[in-house]
Amino acid sequence: METTSTLPNFLGLHDSDFQFIDRYRVLLEAERAALAHDFYDYLLSHPVTAAVFRDFSSARLDALIQKQAEHISGLLASHLNKSWRESMRKLGALHHRLGIEPSWVAGAYILYWRHWQKVLQEQVPEAERNSLRDALFRLLIGDLMVQLDGYARASRETDADRLALFDVLLGVLAVPQGEESPRPEALLQHICEALPRKSASVRLAGYVVSSAMGDVLTLECMAGLPLPTLQLPKTAGDPCWEALECGQTVIQSVEDPRAPEWIKDLHNRVEEIGIFPFGEGDLRGVILIGVREKGYFHRVGTDYFHAFAHLGEMVLLLRNQSLRDPLTGLPNRTLFLDRLVIAQAQTLRNERLLGVALLDLDGFKKVNDRLGHVVGDQLLLAVVQSLQGYLRAGDTLARMGGDEFGLILPGLDSVDSLEALCERLLASIREPLDIHGEAVSISGSLGVTLYPLDDSNASTLIQHADMALYAAKDAGRDQFHLHTLALDEAVQAESEMRVMLQQALNDDRLILHYQPIVSSTGNIMGVEALIRLQHPEQGLLPPAAFFSALDHPRLARPIGRFVLETALRQGEAWRREGLVLRISVNISARHLLDARFLDDLREILANHPDISQNQLEIEVTESAPLIDMAGAQVLLGACHRMGVRVALDDFGTGNASLTYLQQLHPQSIKIDQSFVRDMINDPKDLAIVAAVITASRMLGLDVIAEGVETAEHAALLTKMGCSHLQGYYFSKPLPPEAIHAWSTRLRPILQVGDVSTFMAILPPILEGHTLRVQMFLRALRHENPFPAHILEEDAEDCCHLGRWLRGEGARIFGQALDFDGLLTRHERMHQFARAAKSLLDVGDTEGAIHQGCLLDLENRMLLAELLGMTGKIQDEYPMTAGRPL
Repeated sequence: METTSTLPNFLGLHDSDFQFIDRYRVLLEAERAALAHDFYDYLLSHPVTAAVFRDFSSARLDALIQKQAEHISGLLASHLNKSWRESMRKLGALHHRLGIEPSWVAGAYILYWRHWQKVLQEQVPEAERNSLRDALFRLLIGDLMVQLDGYARASRETDADRLALFDVLLGVLAVPQGEESPRPEALLQHICEALPRKSASVRLAGYVVSSAMGDVLTLECMAGLPLPTLQLPKTAGDPCWEALECGQTVIQSVEDPRAPEWIKDLHNRVEEIGIFPFGEGDLRGVILIGVREKGYFHRVGTDYFHAFAHLGEMVLLLRNQSLRDPLTGLPNRTLFLDRLVIAQAQTLRNERLLGVALLDLDGFKKVNDRLGHVVGDQLLLAVVQSLQGYLRAGDTLARMGGDEFGLILPGLDSVDSLEALCERLLASIREPLDIHGEAVSISGSLGVTLYPLDDSNASTLIQHADMALYAAKDAGRDQFHLHTLALDEAVQAESEMRVMLQQALNDDRLILHYQPIVSSTGNIMGVEALIRLQHPEQGLLPPAAFFSALDHPRLARPIGRFVLETALRQGEAWRREGLVLRISVNISARHLLDARFLDDLREILANHPDISQNQLEIEVTESAPLIDMAGAQVLLGACHRMGVRVALDDFGTGNASLTYLQQLHPQSIKIDQSFVRDMINDPKDLAIVAAVITASRMLGLDVIAEGVETAEHAALLTKMGCSHLQGYYFSKPLPPEAIHAWSTRLRPILQVGDVSTFMAILPPILEGHTLRVQMFLRALRHENPFPAHILEEDAEDCCHLGRWLRGEGARIFGQALDFDGLLTRHERMHQFARAAKSLLDVGDTEGAIHQGCLLDLENRMLLAELLGMTGKIQDEYPMTAGRPL
């Protein structure tokens, strides 16, 4: 086909033809209502096309008929211009998505011709009839050609999508089998990772499986968009559970008001979620596919995804085989550990006790040696059958290896109920067994620990049960022994600490003190809230006296809520006194990762409307991300969208600090006092502090130095470009009523008058910015790929220059009259970039390059204005060899 710009000429349509049509347009349009009704009567009379409108209401059909009438008028007036052709291509693509074949579209055009023939025959003079008929025929053909072009383009896109899915399927089936074949889970993981990579329409892919306990779905893999670790309890209306229970595919729109929150959180990133179940019985799971557009699964078809689901079923079967003991069919050690982790989580929710036990068969080795391995295997099978007769529904019996078994005993009411169950199990083992006509008698030893009385992780619980097992054997065997760590002095002290903290919380004896945070200009910027405990005998206790209890499962959330509520209430009180401060609050890892944390935060902010969200800053240490990086990313991102600031506390003390800086997007960095305290005397500490300050400023972040104890510390940190300081040089933590008076006595920081520090980091920022602009302009000419993170809606806040402008740039130049103009120019550059990419995507290369030229011009003007502003600053502070005069 000729290019669309020459379509009217290709059809032999000239201005005179369109003028001829315009002259009779009123007559032709007079029939448009009747023609529109006939058009839909035609579509509804054929089953193939009628199926498209099966669920449409009468009102919606009437609206479509009216729109069809408007289309008739539009066609007559269009002259087949560019905008009309583009709209018709979109209409053709819509026909493809709805499943309306081109032959049916072409058939409907016959109706146009019949109606217009009638007008020609009855109302147009015979001398002009043939000319008008010819022009109208060419107009209809042109309109149909453009619609078919849109249909063909959409069809090619669908074929490309299907080919990508087929390629992924072939890639999975081509995985080599044999001795070095991957674990069964690797097949599904390969699918999940390949789909977003190879398909332009798939944004995320993952799978979840039903838990051993039967009421939680656990995300095992997710590729594409980052998502928190999903733990989906069994709730009515959740589409994953719905797909599992009915065994049917569920297609869920993220805009559906009935969708669960975890799906709604994908808004603006995913339009539709497809959920494809696989497996049966207690071996079940679902594959999750998130796509960019509504109707994708209808357009592409679900057969490919059903094929992936069939592979998932095979994976479950293979995994079940790999996680079970081949002799007894019991779970092996790996599956036992997985089930134990799940049982721990459920125990906390249900507020019951969980028994974790190891069982060893006394005398088994002698039987095995005397009667042989075949008899030994029969003995093991008989013991398993006997034990299972005494276990309850929900208990787990696993073979850990040899003659050692593990037991998970959930839902216990008390230690007494555990003892009764252990006695029954041991009694069942004592009963003589008939193995191949020979009576065999053995006994068993049990080691048990109780969670959460033994508040350990799964691996440690097994270790404690093993210690108790050896104690039972040392005590004479054929008995059980309860792990006594809870009675040890250290554990007892921990328990007493939790009781003390719980009682203090109940009695309103927890209070907050506040340590000021001072800006490098010598003004109080904010405070950090620090918890204290008022003990009736020991007086005021610092956090060190009860620190470990703050993150206890039963205390982390109530104490976190208390601190947030108290700090914001105090912020309102200071505000009434005319003192507006940012308040930093430490959030424990357990409270941050609690599913209710965001609800707590929203509720408490709503309770204090006089405090703006950006006055609150939550401080996060490395422990929370270490537990669940993906979950921490999502939660802290939600805080950022709410307007609440995020600070990384104790920065530099962990082994993943730079990873956190890269992935968690904080607004503030707090340099740990262990580096600040000795930086004047220790060159390693000084180097670390300087590196953190430089990196933070280049990212537009506030950097807060903790542990500032002397005037020399304050002067050096200020000269290095540290924006905020905190420490005993300014003040120890103070009661809330003392903060206002202290702020009036704040000692100014020694001002060094050196602006070279900001000039040290601006050149590399501008170099990076300039290179990215050049790469973008070359990408418009197809000379290299587009640079990452330049087209997103918030790209102007995240790029090299944008971070600096909104951070350090705002602090240095924010009061200048021209600074708002700089921000506007920067935003306009990204608008030009997005417009250029949009034009390029629809094939308008010339328009895209024009937008790129506007971007380049805007960038040159921005850089000139910025360099002019920096020149003014340097003129005010002349320097020699990088030092102030």
